[in-house]
Amino acid sequence: MMEKTNIEELKEFSKSTNRVMAAKEVPYPLSGIRTFRKYRSWVYIPNNSENTSFFIWYNDPYAIIGLPKIYCGAFIPLSSSLNSKINIRIRNILDKLNFFSNGASIKIGNKRIDKKLIISGNMNSSERKLFTQPMIQDKLLEVLNDEPFMNISLNENNVDFVPELRNTPYLSIINPQKWIFDKKVIERIFMQIEEIRNLIN
Repeated sequence: MMEKTNIEELKEFSKSTNRVMAAKEVPYPLSGIRTFRKYRSWVYIPNNSENTSFFIWYNDPYAIIGLPKIYCGAFIPLSSSLNSKINIRIRNILDKLNFFSNGASIKIGNKRIDKKLIISGNMNSSERKLFTQPMIQDKLLEVLNDEPFMNISLNENNVDFVPELRNTPYLSIINPQKWIFDKKVIERIFMQIEEIRNLIN
């Protein structure tokens, strides 16, 4: 029996949860150097019929000068004023050992948050207003404590292949290193991004 492909596995998940999946694979041409066919692929599944959030899986083996790019996570559209690129993650042991990482992280004025999270990118007044709200801060910290390998990402990736996110700022809970297939984890992340969406709205 042949092993299921990643897309087949996600198709089964979408069918079992009565969701509609969209997927595409674009092959890279073969060459003298590249003799094994590789694909740029993406999959997305709306959480519900209102399209309030989306789970996206993306993989491009040659995204940046031959380097791969892979991620997956749950995404929500945002107000057009939130257009900076920001990454938020839990501070790890390497950050604690690296004195320079402390200075590189954006501070938002909450000692508890600034101590536990690394915030990188650029933050204008609209983003600062969002991320300084106590309920948003508590929820982001809760999510990252529950999902230590995940990041909170603002506008870092091009997700224009999702019509509802095309040319629209977004916030996401993403794994920047691999695809997630565990149904319970996917549903939990869907729930978390919806909770964030309710707080923002």
